[in-house]
Amino acid sequence: MHRKTAISKIALLGAIIVAVAIALTPSAMAVQNNDQKNRMYRVTITNATLGQPVAPSVIATHTDAFRLFELGPTPELGDSGYTLYFGLATAAETGSPVPLVDEVAASDGVWEAVALLTNRTPPILLPGESNSITIRASGNAKYLSAAAMLGATNDAFYAVRGILLPKGVGEINSVYANAYDAGSELNKESADTVGALGATDDDPMTGDGINENGEGYIHVHAGIHGIGGPNGLDAATYDWRNPVVEVTVERIR
Repeated sequence: MHRKTAISKIALLGAIIVAVAIALTPSAMAVQNNDQKNRMYRVTITNATLGQPVAPSVIATHTDAFRLFELGPTPELGDSGYTLYFGLATAAETGSPVPLVDEVAASDGVWEAVALLTNRTPPILLPGESNSITIRASGNAKYLSAAAMLGATNDAFYAVRGILLPKGVGEINSVYANAYDAGSELNKESADTVGALGATDDDPMTGDGINENGEGYIHVHAGIHGIGGPNGLDAATYDWRNPVVEVTVERIR
């Protein structure tokens, strides 16, 4: 698949996550505490892949009481962590950060949760691009977590969990993020299951199609293998080797 064709297909993600720009009201984009003594940080997300678009990131500052996810079996309906997991699965399958940012913001230990968009439609980061946002923390909220879909996949997402925030003003912490499989959708890599190729079977607004027929456990993603047929994902374009994203955090206040 030629590079030009591959990147043009990424635009089809708009059918899945263009609603993000509408659904993310100011309160949803940044759910925060308004303490004037907050510490402030600039978080920069850089797409380190060759061909994967990165959907809008959900970024949160929090205490050690919060954990974005754990590797292994996924929560089931009725479990205490299911709604947070369903938000993560929605982000991993559709690119929409709306359910996840809401669930993260409502979780114990979270100080602030934000969604990082770009100025394009759909609001994705293309390979090699970076984008930044500010976020606050206070008290024992000494940690940062972040996640977003790798757009040309069934349910892959990058994540960092509980990295330490820089202590002093001007200090910078940089970490690299691996790609994980949400375990919520089989990796068929086909045009009828991947949003970047035009599939519309997963609806982030209603939840239809989310967390159906998956492996049932979160694990390190195995990448793209080109098994989706002639119109499926091309491994030469969309496959990757970890890490896939660089996350840089600078304390600015």
